[in-house]
Amino acid sequence: MSALAKSQRGKAEAYVAEAEKTLSKSKTAWFSSSKEKKVEDAAELYEQAANAYKVGGLNHEAGDCYKRAAELHRDKLTNPNEASKDFSNAASAYKKSSPADAISAYRSAIVLLTDMGRITNAAKLSKECGELYENEGIEGDGDDAGKSSVVLAIEMYEQASELFGMEDAKSQSSQCLAKVAELCSAELDPPDLIRACRIYEDLGRRCLDSNLLKYNAKGYFLQSTLCHLANGDAVGASQALDRYDTLDYTFAEAREGKFARQLVECVEGYDPEGFGTACFEFDRISKLDPWKTSMLVKVKRQIDDGEDGGEDGGDVDLT
Repeated sequence: MSALAKSQRGKAEAYVAEAEKTLSKSKTAWFSSSKEKKVEDAAELYEQAANAYKVGGLNHEAGDCYKRAAELHRDKLTNPNEASKDFSNAASAYKKSSPADAISAYRSAIVLLTDMGRITNAAKLSKECGELYENEGIEGDGDDAGKSSVVLAIEMYEQASELFGMEDAKSQSSQCLAKVAELCSAELDPPDLIRACRIYEDLGRRCLDSNLLKYNAKGYFLQSTLCHLANGDAVGASQALDRYDTLDYTFAEAREGKFARQLVECVEGYDPEGFGTACFEFDRISKLDPWKTSMLVKVKRQIDDGEDGGEDGGDVDLT
């Protein structure tokens, strides 16, 4: 442990000891106003301890102290504003040492923020929870026991999207909903490709309602088509393309529209060479991202299986 960490730990422990001493005095206080003041003082001491721990790089200890202060503000002082602030600070500290504890603190803050009507802040923390579940692979416990990290990430991104939508933050809402579709289609086991199809189509429709975002609709419509094809539904994909041509008159002649139509034709005709050529030509101009590649691999495998009479085609080469 560095000299700075040792020094800050000593300061923090002194603050904690003083906070506990202050709380023990509050139990014998005669007047409620006096008792409340001592609880406020104890909460402030825990915050000072947390700051000292944080400066010393002792993040988990900092999180514990912020959490203790938050609980005092919430349970003893009925001060949801300070409580939500301390829970958020606790989560930020825990993120560096214990992502699961960070999520728990964030979720406590979200409840308080929604109750106070601070919806945008609650939405931001919900998105933060979704990212932690997704990136850290945290499994559910307590009321969420048995839920996978992917399921929990989907739930938090969906909650964030709904909250952003309440505040008319359309761009942020759509970003979170796109994450829901991405996880449903690529990470969930088994994947929920039908739900992803619907989400991507809905996102495309939303884009067409905005002059600033209407050019993004083509990308979402392509993603919806890929989900149809990955789900083994070339008929549904073809019908979807007809809808998109009607909704967006520029789609059919756009790079995304042409690529989507080529893919459907290759699937219907069990044409692996044409499929590989279409992927290569599209990738040459618009680089295929990991999500599109994963969907295309699923589609290519279906073509190979159909061409080989159901035999295992082994590794899939998109080109």
